[in-house]
Amino acid sequence: MSRRTKSIITVLLIIFSFVLLWANTNNTKDIEKLYLEKFQEPIYTLLYYINNIYYEKDKVDYDKILDSTLKGLVEGLNDPFAWYLDSQQVTESKIEESGEYGGLGILVSYDSKLEAIRIVSPMVGTPAYEAGLQADDLIISVDGSPVSEIGYIGAVNKMRGTPGTKVQIEIFREGWEETKKITLIRAKIETVTAKYKVFSSDDFKIGYIKLTNFAEKSASEMQKALKAVEKENVNGLVLDLRNNPGGFLNVAIDIASMFIKDKTIVTVRYFDGSEEIIKPKTYEHFDFVDKLPIVVLVNKSSASASEILTGALKDNKIATIVGKTTYGKAAVQRPIPLSNGGEVWLPIGHYFTPSGNDIHLKGINPDVEIDNPEKEIKDVEQLEAKNTTTFEAVIDLENDLQLLKAVEILKSEEDN
Repeated sequence: MSRRTKSIITVLLIIFSFVLLWANTNNTKDIEKLYLEKFQEPIYTLLYYINNIYYEKDKVDYDKILDSTLKGLVEGLNDPFAWYLDSQQVTESKIEESGEYGGLGILVSYDSKLEAIRIVSPMVGTPAYEAGLQADDLIISVDGSPVSEIGYIGAVNKMRGTPGTKVQIEIFREGWEETKKITLIRAKIETVTAKYKVFSSDDFKIGYIKLTNFAEKSASEMQKALKAVEKENVNGLVLDLRNNPGGFLNVAIDIASMFIKDKTIVTVRYFDGSEEIIKPKTYEHFDFVDKLPIVVLVNKSSASASEILTGALKDNKIATIVGKTTYGKAAVQRPIPLSNGGEVWLPIGHYFTPSGNDIHLKGINPDVEIDNPEKEIKDVEQLEAKNTTTFEAVIDLENDLQLLKAVEILKSEEDN
């Protein structure tokens, strides 16, 4: 295939990507006109000169050029919740959502401005969590290879590997004067999203459920957790949404329906001005939770679907919210697959809490504000890889100040 042919194919793919993005709207002709007037000539001209007079034209990767073009289109929206994922990133995200792999147990994103991996949240009980990693920590290098050189995919692939093997990462945290290097042991990571535990404080029995994200299987796992807790005849319930970055809207509705019977969960306002008031699915409801005091734990990394559930439980006075102000992501995103294997996540609406609050870029303030002390970074070199595939939650009643406050509130509500 000649380079001129490749250039033409690249242009056609870009045109096709525009059509895909707007295929379900009534202004296709307007988009075609916009493309012909503003985009076609400069894009084609640049491709022409790259193909003909660029000094290293024989080394040009047109797939990479297309990825960069699509990424630039999305970045031009200047919306922090409009994303473009190339085909490799799409594959990686599917592994994280549904797979089992050897790794460190962190959800990550790529900070293109700093050319570093940004930690979204560590999974509780994993090597990353035990090492003290936290949301917004930056991974600068992996096993001595700078992320700026090996890129997002290269860094992710280096962090993954056979359970039981070592990996060194270089970390930077806001407020530090220099980076720190730590060594961890990869563990077998399976994305069990709802873990639970029942424990007692004095004679008060508490059910604790940790929900790490809102993936496809999260609703069924939450059902399993609630059924297990119900059998224990608990006196109170803690729902831990800390470091939960969110996920699917429909899953958030399913899980909220387990706690809310007949009140509004969330209102969604879409791009065309239409509005949807979402009510619970009554068949999902667990009646035993109606009789229990409930505390929800949140922090600055509780986002999106986590905020939908938090807002619904707070506004409907079903739970007391404890922790720190949440992230503030009220964008409803739609994943749009593209012909090159990439994927665009495009905000198509905003949601509002049952009381009509717009929490976008503001977050939800807790009823009781309390913070945990910052974790210290440390090496985690285990003799054996830790298996994180069980449904049992890990708690720390000695050092988790937010959880201790939740226990205190539950016991006081029971007394009242």
